[in-house]
Amino acid sequence: MTLTNKHFWEQPLVKICIIGLLGLFMGIPLMMIRAMINEREAQHQSSLDHITDSWGRPQTFAGPWISYEYDKEAGEGKEKRTVHATLDPDILKYEVNSTSKELHRSIYDVSVYTADLSIQGNFVIDENLAAVGLGELVLSMDELKGIQGEPVFTFGGKELKVKASNIGLKADITLDDPVREGDVIPFQVSMRINGSKSLFFRPEGRITEVEMNSDCPDPSFDGDFLPAERNVSPEGFTAKWSVSQISMADPAEYRFGVNLVKPVTQYRQTERAAKYGILIVLLVFIAGFVVEIISKKPINLIQYMVIGASLVLFYSLLLAFSDFLAFWLAYLIAAVMTTGALGVYFAGIVKSKWAYLLTGLVALAYGVIYILLQMETFAFLAGSLLLFAILCVIMALTKKMHFDQE
Repeated sequence: MTLTNKHFWEQPLVKICIIGLLGLFMGIPLMMIRAMINEREAQHQSSLDHITDSWGRPQTFAGPWISYEYDKEAGEGKEKRTVHATLDPDILKYEVNSTSKELHRSIYDVSVYTADLSIQGNFVIDENLAAVGLGELVLSMDELKGIQGEPVFTFGGKELKVKASNIGLKADITLDDPVREGDVIPFQVSMRINGSKSLFFRPEGRITEVEMNSDCPDPSFDGDFLPAERNVSPEGFTAKWSVSQISMADPAEYRFGVNLVKPVTQYRQTERAAKYGILIVLLVFIAGFVVEIISKKPINLIQYMVIGASLVLFYSLLLAFSDFLAFWLAYLIAAVMTTGALGVYFAGIVKSKWAYLLTGLVALAYGVIYILLQMETFAFLAGSLLLFAILCVIMALTKKMHFDQE
């Protein structure tokens, strides 16, 4: 018997193949949407860089230490040579109070901070420094532009005149006479800085302690040492570090601190959601085909294409709303709009209770994907178990299904 074109396209096995190809074809607009997500994220990063250039960049502090020069005997008959030396503090304590706020550029928000720093400690004078009696108190930092007002340096109870250097700030010091090896001289630095993204420290002291308070609710502690104590709440966090130089070879190679930005932006979450796009499209297509066979209500290929386009448009809506709203709210609005539109469409196509099943499946899929987006460690495991459960349901619905060949 010769099959007509209509009869041929309606054969179940042929239709399954066409629906599968149509689902994979939906990957093209999904790729276009993911490209748009990457473009928006790049624009967001550009806005972040522009604001931080003006406000203040990430900061890393080291010291202060004493830099000085002394003449060293080179041996009998030889001239003395000048040696550049540094003296690290014996005890180095940072007290940091940081407040965060959002700055706006176009439609993008950028998190920045202002921090009040109090740095104090003491130096144990060595033989060479005691002999020369002169040096510089040096504080290393990444960004001078973020300094607010005039920093205050004191050494041995005397206030120093601060000036800029190529690595941060410095001030000339003169040791009171007489000063002997082993004498302990205290110092203190007070300053206010603007910064963004992160605040780190290098353990220049024999003992370096940092106590930090911030209103940032999502800190990410990072670096070579984690805080010995921490308390994180929706109102902010407190953290304390205590690091000894005995645990490291070269303190300049170590640093520790905290990142003060949101770990995942709305664009990264939207991009992660879009990765599940093909899965949702194929899942809904399979469910539609099963409903079509069971209910005897045919769904033509044009209707499948409209359903697929609606599912893909969800990610465009999500991206557009997330520019102005919190991600969870943008996701909810996009999901309700897409599910509602498809629910009405399913009701018009199937004209039975199966339309509610398909609509519920779409809503369930969006709900499960949102839960997976909130998971980190167990996202892959949960997703794999979900796919296995879906496969079991499809097997149960289709185990008694027979395709009659004409």
